Amino acid sequence: MKEKIKYPYRVRLVKYLGRAIQDTRKNKKMRQSDLADITGTSVKFISDVERGKETIQMDKTFVLLRALGLKLYVTPDPIENEQ
Repeated sequence: MKEKIKYPYRVRLVKYLGRAIQDTRKNKKMRQSDLADITGTSVKFISDVERGKETIQMDKTFVLLRALGLKLYVTPDPIENEQ
């Protein structure tokens, strides 16, 4: 069983974003079809996002994030800023 995500959750790869979306959806007791209906996307798209498919459409992904009450922040990497 996967460990529950703790927020804030660091997203380094598309698959981590998908995991955060899936975990939040499940915590809200939503099926993929429920989220698809709310967001006007398809179950296939939601499945692709949750599996970390790297060709996801970001505009639709932001719709999913908003529907689940999630926000995406971009912050500078402190290690790279020291150089």
